[in-house]
Amino acid sequence: MGRGKMLNYKNDELLLGRETANDLIRYKKEHLLFLDEDKKTLNLFSAFVKKEDFVKRDKINQPLQKTAYVKVNDNLARILRQRCSDKKELNKRLELYMQRRSNISDAIKRWFEKSIFPLVLLRITSINEKEFSEWMPGIEYFTDFLNKSRFYAPRKLDELLHHPLIYLVGCSLGDGHINRSGKRWTLVDGSSDVNKLKFSGEFVLKLASLLKNYLDTYEIRKVENKYDLRINNKLFCRFLNFFFGLPYGPKKNTILQAPRILRMSGQDIEKYFWRGCFDTDGNAGTIVSFCSSDKNMFRECERYLQNKSITPTFSERNVIIPISDTKHFSPVGFAHPRKQMEFLAILRKGATFKTTRIREAQKLKINQELLKIYDVLSIDKSGYRIRINSVALRKKAMSVKKVQKKIRKLFGHSFRRASNGLYYFKSKNVYEYLQSLFIYEPAWRPITNEEGAKLLRSWNDVWET
Repeated sequence: MGRGKMLNYKNDELLLGRETANDLIRYKKEHLLFLDEDKKTLNLFSAFVKKEDFVKRDKINQPLQKTAYVKVNDNLARILRQRCSDKKELNKRLELYMQRRSNISDAIKRWFEKSIFPLVLLRITSINEKEFSEWMPGIEYFTDFLNKSRFYAPRKLDELLHHPLIYLVGCSLGDGHINRSGKRWTLVDGSSDVNKLKFSGEFVLKLASLLKNYLDTYEIRKVENKYDLRINNKLFCRFLNFFFGLPYGPKKNTILQAPRILRMSGQDIEKYFWRGCFDTDGNAGTIVSFCSSDKNMFRECERYLQNKSITPTFSERNVIIPISDTKHFSPVGFAHPRKQMEFLAILRKGATFKTTRIREAQKLKINQELLKIYDVLSIDKSGYRIRINSVALRKKAMSVKKVQKKIRKLFGHSFRRASNGLYYFKSKNVYEYLQSLFIYEPAWRPITNEEGAKLLRSWNDVWET
């Protein structure tokens, strides 16, 4: 059992405090995310065993009652029996690691009878981190020292970055919650409208179905106008906290963000995270929006939407997708049954908002000053109105005064402001002139039934585990 340097909880590099994967990536410690960086074997030791299991508030704990245990297969159990044949030596090694005296001879006997061992034992018995990583496939499941609950954790990066799991993380950041002690995870969905509440029940059942690959127990409660999905599993909570940065306790006490580890994927899996966020904290009634009291989540959402060619607007607590950009959001979409229906209704209606493009034959004839503002102007045959398009104006970061000045210079007309806040002027000659140069058409056309069915299949792929 000799391995040179004798590990203990104070000098073990893999034994972290409250650092998460987000922190490790931010501070250039990505190597601690993996036991084997080449094979991208996840560092589950850092996820499930914490320094506070050993000492918390200067108080020495009973670490073997707090750290993770693993059920191992026959092959790994045989290796451990060979390495740990001297029980007294094993007891000393554990005492050295824990930095406390303890008589655990009876416990050691039970470990070998049931092939359930503390993860710490695998750590100190393995020759090095590479061998430790090679033992990961020999672990059947993770559990507590009483073996009451089981957690089938992903072992490799590609298993972690699996789209149903990433979607679940997005839902959890929205309406999910890990309690302060880090032992219970809950997610709530509901509605005061009885007709909408049935969709919440269907949604929670679907979310529960995602958990079958990871957990063997969960609980669903219906309380008045909401459904509550609950999991009592400390290791599941630690897993979500470490790899995805989901906080313990109230979310207002931390800065929320999209998990940085998603950027390690070569595919566009971040859309599944945001689909989960919009399914829980989003709206798809008349417009698509995302609600959050966290300013950083606003910035994260804005960044993602802009990468999808969407220029959002903001209210006090909402990120709003303009109706002109709504169709650009369809690759993300919704998996919540009710919000799917509402979003599809918007897409089938089509956009009344119009965009402007230049007629091919007129490209060389257009005044250069008009070219600078043509796409912020819209026309309305009723009354031959020429309007300033406020959405297009925001996208160009151009002021109303600048447009007004150019219109006076080009056509000799001045805009007036209507009671609804819109700027316009009336002129049949200007209307016909603009129509001869430009094509005004809807920002996007309604989707067909075939397109709708295809979108539904793509949104529902999160349920295919």
